[in-house]
Amino acid sequence: MPSRGDFRCGEKVSFDDSYLQPQVGVIVRINQRTATVDTGNGHSWRVPFHMLRQVFDI
Repeated sequence: MPSRGDFRCGEKVSFDDSYLQPQVGVIVRINQRTATVDTGNGHSWRVPFHMLRQVFDI
């Protein structure tokens, strides 16, 4: 299970929102139990680390 130490600010991540729609964004802040993710469309989300997936650009 991913934990706080697995993520860094500026890293690109994805997660499923409350409607099970995939969201992709950049971590802008690391909190104690969550990461703040900016999706670039004016929204930011506080997401628990276990819901985040790292995105690798090819």
